[in-house]
Amino acid sequence: MTWWEITIPTLTAEQQHGVQVFTYPETAFRVSAEARQQAALDAISADAIRHRRGAQVDLAAITVSSRHTV
Repeated sequence: MTWWEITIPTLTAEQQHGVQVFTYPETAFRVSAEARQQAALDAISADAIRHRRGAQVDLAAITVSSRHTV
């Protein structure tokens, strides 16, 4: 199966850097721009903010790649 893997850099109040990763089946989005847009929306959800303990996300620095798993 092939997946879109979207990585979004994060920064905590203590200036610690990290990433938040979202994955979607490639069949859910035809092009990477659609997967990127969905990840940006998901990143600002209450669940995502709680998951990263309130760290800020840099939506301008999103990276998208396609991953294949066996």
